[in-house]
Amino acid sequence: MNAPRETRPVLDVSGLPDIALGPADIMWWGTLGFVVIEGWTLVLCAVVYLYLTQNFQAWPPQGTPRPSLLVPSIQMGLMLLSLPLITWVQQAARRFELRPVKVGLAIASVLNLAFVLLRCWELLRSLNVKWDTNAYGSAQWLILTMHGTLLLVEVVEVAGTALIFWFGAAEEKHFSDVYDVAFYWQFMIIAWIPLYVLSYWLPRWL
Repeated sequence: MNAPRETRPVLDVSGLPDIALGPADIMWWGTLGFVVIEGWTLVLCAVVYLYLTQNFQAWPPQGTPRPSLLVPSIQMGLMLLSLPLITWVQQAARRFELRPVKVGLAIASVLNLAFVLLRCWELLRSLNVKWDTNAYGSAQWLILTMHGTLLLVEVVEVAGTALIFWFGAAEEKHFSDVYDVAFYWQFMIIAWIPLYVLSYWLPRWL
């Protein structure tokens, strides 16, 4: 007598869309994972910075100049102004609109490159302290450099995606990539707001 065949539950997914954006896309969850990991790293940098302030009577330590505000504030202003642009690109990607996405990515690539160059200026000119001068200098360079890696990664990602849309064979699946790039961009900018206050305004308040 033949043994009964084992039955397995099956799910009909033929009705699901081929392309998904946002939380419906598994790659979005991968991006969220990066956001959590890198966000936690930035939190640790901020905690180190705040911990070190307790070890000095003055912050920055006596004899160490305060950071300059002009270029960092221009940087912060440009970052905030970029949020409406990147949100517009994100919504255009959701609607699979080719032309707005191409234009938006091109502008975002230029802006992101400007962020990287301004960050280099901040490190070399605006902080007014070297990384090995004292604990204050090390903490400042730690925060700006760690966040700077986000800027550098994003400029590669945004520019690479822009090249696909301008010179490659962009497909519908690439609009999902644009949506995720915009999501990471928003994290990158919002994460810098409290760090900007810590790095450039806290030394004026303590």
